[in-house]
Amino acid sequence: MANRILIIGGTGTIGKSLLEALSDTDHEITALARTEDKAVPLQEQGIQTHIGSLGDWDTIEPLLDQIDTIFLLTSPSPEQVALQNGLIDRAKAHDVRKIVKVSAVGAAAGAPIHLGDWHGQIEDHLKASGMEYVILQPHSFMQNVFMSLPTIKEQGAIYQSLGAAKIPMVDTRDVAQACARCLVSDDFNNETFVITGAEAIGYAEVASSLSESSGKNIQYVAITPEAHNQAMKEAGVPDWLADDLTMMSSYWSQKEEHPPSGDLEKITGSRPYTVRDFARDYGDQFK
Repeated sequence: MANRILIIGGTGTIGKSLLEALSDTDHEITALARTEDKAVPLQEQGIQTHIGSLGDWDTIEPLLDQIDTIFLLTSPSPEQVALQNGLIDRAKAHDVRKIVKVSAVGAAAGAPIHLGDWHGQIEDHLKASGMEYVILQPHSFMQNVFMSLPTIKEQGAIYQSLGAAKIPMVDTRDVAQACARCLVSDDFNNETFVITGAEAIGYAEVASSLSESSGKNIQYVAITPEAHNQAMKEAGVPDWLADDLTMMSSYWSQKEEHPPSGDLEKITGSRPYTVRDFARDYGDQFK
C-alpha cells in the first residue's frame, strides 16, 4: 500500500539520488525545502515540496499529520542532536509511524568523535521513541574525493592522512538506493545497518582509477594527520569537523584493511558501485 513519505535532506547529494530512486514508486512523496529558492528545482522535477526547517517547528508540525514515514538526514552541525530529536518527538506526537535515519559509521553516544557521539544520541532517542525505525550507518563516501578537486586539478594529487589503509568506501548513489528500499518496505524495520561498498580500497586505488578514466596523471600523497587537519581548516572546514575527520582517518589508518559489511547487498539485492564505476561516471570532472 502506498504511504506518505516526507524527505528531510532531499537537496543534498544522497537526497537527490533518493528522490530519483523514489520517482518510479506509487508512494506520495513530499520534500522539505528550507526556502522557496531551494524548492524551485524540486518543483521543476514534479516533486511536491513543503517550505519549512527543523527548529522552526511552526513550519513543520502542520505537515506531520499527513505523513506516514520520514526520511531524516541533516547537515552535520553542533545543533543536530536538538534538531533531529526535536523532529522525532514531534513525529511521535503526530502519530508518524516510521523514521529512516541516515547516521554515521561508528555512531555511539559518548564516542570520542563529535559526529559519532551526536548520531549515537539521536539513534538512542529514536529507538526509545516507540516508532518503527531503520538506521543506516554509511562508511566514508567515494564522493568525498570531490573535496580534493582543487589539488587534483592544480597538482594532480590527492592529499589524505589514511596512509596505506584500505576502507570500504561507498558510493552515495548506493546509500540512496538502500534508503529508498527501507522507506518503501517494512522488511528492515527496527534494525541498524552499516552501509559499505563491496570492497576495501585505499586512496592509491582511487587515484589510479581516476587517472585511468580521466586521462590525467593523479597521485595519492600520504600526509601526516597534523598536515591534513591544518589543510582542511585553511580550506574553511569548521574546526570541530576537521578534527573529527582527522581522528577518523587516524583510527582507520591503524588497521591495514577494514572489511565491507555486506548490509547494502542485503537491503538492495544488487551489486554496489565499485571505485572503477565511480571513476568511469565522474572521471571527466577531474581532468
